[in-house]
Amino acid sequence: MQKLRRRDAAMGALLTALAPMSAARAQLPKPVGEIPVPPPSGFGYENVLEEARRRAAAPYQAPAPAELPAEWRKFSYDQYQQIRYRPAASLWSDRKAFFRAQFFAAGFIYSTPVDINVVTEGTSNPFVASRELFDWSDIKLKEPPPERIPLAGFRLHYPLHGPEPVDEVAVFLGASYFRLLGRNQVYGISARGLAIDTGLQRQEEFPTFRAFWLVTPDPKAREITFYALLDSPALAGAYQFTLRPGTETRLEVTATLFLRHGVGLLGIAPLTSMFLAGKNSDRRAPGDYRPEVHDSDGLLLETGAGEWIWRPLSNPAELDIASFGDRNPRGFGLIQRERAFDQYQDLQALYHQRPSLWVEPMGEWGEGEVRLIQIPTDSEIHDNIVAFWMGREPVKGGQQVQLRYRLHSFSEADRFPPGGRAVATRVGVSDLYGTGKPSKTARRVMVDFAGGDLVNLQPEHPVTAQVSVSVGKLLKAELLPIAATRAWRLVADVEPDGKKPIEMRAFLRLYDEALTETWTYRWRP
Repeated sequence: MQKLRRRDAAMGALLTALAPMSAARAQLPKPVGEIPVPPPSGFGYENVLEEARRRAAAPYQAPAPAELPAEWRKFSYDQYQQIRYRPAASLWSDRKAFFRAQFFAAGFIYSTPVDINVVTEGTSNPFVASRELFDWSDIKLKEPPPERIPLAGFRLHYPLHGPEPVDEVAVFLGASYFRLLGRNQVYGISARGLAIDTGLQRQEEFPTFRAFWLVTPDPKAREITFYALLDSPALAGAYQFTLRPGTETRLEVTATLFLRHGVGLLGIAPLTSMFLAGKNSDRRAPGDYRPEVHDSDGLLLETGAGEWIWRPLSNPAELDIASFGDRNPRGFGLIQRERAFDQYQDLQALYHQRPSLWVEPMGEWGEGEVRLIQIPTDSEIHDNIVAFWMGREPVKGGQQVQLRYRLHSFSEADRFPPGGRAVATRVGVSDLYGTGKPSKTARRVMVDFAGGDLVNLQPEHPVTAQVSVSVGKLLKAELLPIAATRAWRLVADVEPDGKKPIEMRAFLRLYDEALTETWTYRWRP
């Protein structure tokens, strides 16, 4: 399998490092892209839909690289982030509105240009970026930048932490990748428009957003709509996004895909994240003082039947693919459940502030599965975790696929899930029956459950654990209350068969009623 892309340099530290400039804003030229608007012609999603249909009916044409000076293609990460968009030149900065838009110049690993259009009163006009929109003072160019700057993506600003629209809430940059932020969050997990053949024994295909249309919002609007055209050798697609920022930022996605030919795997609502080390892992770099290093620590699912399932993430020694079959899922997401700074001790990466991302299907998605792919990594700069939905029926050439779902970017939310949850998973050598002698083969798994009704229960309540293993033998399962944290700890000793991975499942119940989500885990001998 093709190794997942190197951790996107401009989609994390870059975005937070693009600090506002203190240049004299009054002297800035008017953005070239803000041109007089002709009478409205009613541009909308239907126009993008027709363009996607037209493209899919013709052979695929790869986009030509942007015409850039040679040195721009050799930019380092640090050099690229020194190209700064002038805040006073932000789109809609001449309006008293909640939203602003800024743009990324092509260059570095973003050599494919993206067409940006602005829709005002129903009319679409191309945004043409002049070099005056950017501040070049920090980057040492051998030659002056060209008069017109090809663009690679955009970001949206909104007043999350104060009265001015200066806080980043979304960024679209690179292939079909994008990120969302709510209050008190920093960039971490990414979403994608689509995944094609991810995790198969052949080249993965990366669709790209070729064009965007940003709809000028009403000054009082608390949400913004924009469209995108996606293209790849296999298909073309029309996307409509409606973004509403807040403590929990939500993005509603509507898409129609037109297949040029069939694909082996069509990954819907893909999420991409990083897990290097956690409570259940000892694969951290020698000398790394940080207890945990990850953007997400688990996959959470709400099945069509209403069961909540939690799978802690890991950094496996070899490629690990897990599938969770379902019908009409209610939701899934990659979650950053651990929120205590003490568990990370990282003042730069701020992993305790990385958002969780939840996919909420709209309508019925039918039979299929949530697939989780975990790839071994020795560095936190690699995104090694992927999750997406894939339908049971294969998609064929000439077929149309329609999608609707919401993405929720949040830090903490009691409804994910509404009951008790597994807050820690630890794995170690089993000390069978208190002999003090570690077993050569058996392993001990400890799972802490907390939240929901558990916080109101006393140790004398008859709480029990329902535990099962797929292979091997469950030697012992004991449930212990933790008075200090009002949590409950499941201690399970398992004996593998020496050949197959063990799939473990457990949840807590009281009087035959489930108190918690279902914890699942794969342990390899």
